[in-house]
This record gives sequence, structure tokens and C-alpha cells, in this order.
Amino acid sequence: MTAAVPEPVDVLVIGGGACGALVALHLLDQNGLHVALAEPRHAPARGAAYSTPRAEHVLNVNAARMSAFDGVPDDFVAWLRTQPESAGLEDAALAAQFAPRRVYGRYLQARLDAHPARASLAPLAEAVVDLERDGSGFIATFASGARLHARAVVLATGNLPAALPGGAPVGALVEAWDYEAVAAIAPDADVGIVGAGLSMVDVLLTLQANGHRGRVLAISRNGLMPLAHAPGTVAQPGGVDALMPLGVRARMRLLRQWAADAVTQGRPWQDAVERLRPHVRALWQAWPETERRRFLRHAVRQWDIHRHRIAPGVGAIVDDMAATGRFSLQAGRLSRIEARDGRVSIDWTPRGGTPATTVVDVVVNATGMEKRLARAPGRLLPALHARGLVAPGPLDLGLATRGDGEVLDSNGEVVPGLWTLGATRIGDLWETIAMPELRGQAERVAVGVRQTLAGR
Repeated sequence: MTAAVPEPVDVLVIGGGACGALVALHLLDQNGLHVALAEPRHAPARGAAYSTPRAEHVLNVNAARMSAFDGVPDDFVAWLRTQPESAGLEDAALAAQFAPRRVYGRYLQARLDAHPARASLAPLAEAVVDLERDGSGFIATFASGARLHARAVVLATGNLPAALPGGAPVGALVEAWDYEAVAAIAPDADVGIVGAGLSMVDVLLTLQANGHRGRVLAISRNGLMPLAHAPGTVAQPGGVDALMPLGVRARMRLLRQWAADAVTQGRPWQDAVERLRPHVRALWQAWPETERRRFLRHAVRQWDIHRHRIAPGVGAIVDDMAATGRFSLQAGRLSRIEARDGRVSIDWTPRGGTPATTVVDVVVNATGMEKRLARAPGRLLPALHARGLVAPGPLDLGLATRGDGEVLDSNGEVVPGLWTLGATRIGDLWETIAMPELRGQAERVAVGVRQTLAGR
């Protein structure tokens, strides 16, 4: 991308990770649309999750459920059959495997590159830093100062990294999504990880793959980490009608009963969680604001560790690291991180204990994604917020949206031609970051954009 003004396009997709790539794919299905895909960081379709070069970073869902298209449920498995890594694998083993995420990124990019209308897609390797209304369309401003006119815009910004509470000394902090920096941690280094979600698991896997010998301590508010998938999990029979009128506490009691029923029947408890998966949006939206807030205060971490599970093999590696004393996870609150005598001092208070200090060589920020607009990193979302083009979503989570992803402005009105999907819709939909949800969102956004443009 140069500072020259690019030619106007019909649709500008901002963000070239999985969400952006899928929207672009579906937009290319609409004959004659000229689409631009702006992504400064990686090759299209990779984003934060699928740009990892590390073989140990695998999908959290088996291949059978990772098609990029609702209408072609076996597409990923069919593509895997053509790849060298799959040679000799039987169909059942292929569908059941948790493929490396770098392979999945290659799949998405291959599908994008193979589209018959690929020539109508203009990749722009630069960040969009501002967006303003211009008649019936928009003017996007890039970091270089270049400007682009688009009739419609899709915000596919993906998972934005959360900042470490209290910060950390320059040079001592490594971001969990900076895969090269994590891989460069010295094998003998003592490591402190802040956070205990999927990003923490990625860090542990890389340290293990590199033969790490130093001490690894993870600190999180709840001291809970993702649980593992169970082989053979299927959705428990029955719907969720019984859950709909219940508040947080009553729902949790019934869910525990369903999980116990599954175990009694010789099935994994995970079957009960799978029973909910197609209905999470309805369950979330059935709650009044008071119950949603209660869920965020008291139950969200329990939901996260049971719903967003890790591959069985990954779980076994983490369990072995804990059992052999190479890794420990503690519940507590961080108060300060500072450089001290050439190392890093972490001041924190264990749950139920007294303030403590742990000294390490490196601190890794694994706090995950930023969910609140007021704290969004980068320049684009703060600029849109200042212009009133976007507003915080329900409970201050994500962006305010309606329908299939139409963006609402600061007055609660639809911004014609501005759409979003994925993590930015968390306040409205709650579950909005896994591929089984994203692929449907991407298709519906593309349909909505086409209809909006056709109506002008």
C-alpha cells in the first residue's frame, strides 16, 4: 500500500484474520463487487490465532467441526485430505484430530486464493486508523495518510489484546500473542504468566516444546484454567427450554444435574455443555441485565473453562508440567510489577492469603482479549468512538449492534453500510469467537452488505 489514493471500492473489510477472510469470501460470491481487505500484520486469513508458526498450537475444536462454511460441513476435512500432513490417516482419524492452527490458517488462505473472483479482491497491507461518513459511503484513512472511499465497511477487527493490569517494565514483558518472543524465552528463565486462559496454555506448550527448565508460575483472579475435551463427546439429548426462564444460580444447578446425568449414563460431562452450544445466544438474550451482570460477577469463569476447552493431548501436557513441578497456577490479585536488581518483581496477593512477592526473569501477558470499547487498543476504534460512529454494547461489552451485525452509533441509530462481526458482538451475542459461530456470522454479514448496496 502506498500513500497514493487507491481507487474506490464497493466494500472495505477492515481486518484480515479469519473473520475478515470469511466475509471477503462471501462478498466475492456476489458478482461484480470490488472488495478491499485491509490487514497490516499477517497474510490474509491468519489473524492472531492462525498466524502462529508453532506446531504445538493446535485447534480447540476437532477438524470435523471446523469447516469455514455452514453449507459444506466437511470442507476442512476434505481439504486436509489433500495435504502432506494427512498422508496415511483414515477418515475417522482425520476428522477427530485437533489440527495445528497454522494449518487451519493455510486452509483459510487457500480457500480465499482459490476463489474464482479472487482478482476482485484488493489486499491492502496497512492499518486503517480512521473512518468517516462521506455521503452514502465512507472515507477510510490509513496509517500512511492514504484515503479510500468505500460504499460499505465491515469491521472485522478480531480479538484485540488486553493490556496487563499495572503494566510491566520495558524489556521484561512478553505478550502471549507474540509467538516469536515467547519462543525466545531462555530455557532456564523463571517465568511469571498473568492470566490462565487459552493464551496461557499456548505459552506453556511453547515452553514445553523448547525444553524449558525454569520455574513457571501463572497468576489469575480465579486460579482456573480451561478443561479438556473428552473423546466421543456428543450433544446430550434434549433442548434448553427448561433453562430459559431461570436465573444464573438456577441455571447452574440444572446444568450440574445434566452433567451428573451424563456421567451416570456412562457419558462425559462435556455432553451437557454441548447440549447448550446452538442455543447460547438465546440463553444470553433471555436474561435481563441484572442476571447478565450476575453471570459476569459470579459464573463467567466457570462457563469459560467448561465451554472453551482444550485438546485432550494439550490437557495431558499441562497436567504433566504441573505434576512434575514445572508449572503452578495460583489464584490471586496482581498489585505491581517492577524491575528489581536485574530481574522482575511481581507483587500479588494470593486468594485468602497475605501479600506476596515473586521474582522472575520474564513476565508474560496472557490476559486475553480486550472486551471494552473504552480500553480498545490501537487507533481505529477509539477514533470511531470519538466520532460517534460506534458505541459500547450491552454491559459495556463490545460494540452496540443489531440484527446480523449492523453497527449502532452513539444515538442508538443504525449506521447505514457499517457492519461488524466476531468479538465486537460479545455484548449482544455472548458466544461470538469460535468458528462454528463466526462462519455463520460472516455469511449473514455478506448477505446484509449486498442487500444494503443493492438498495442504494
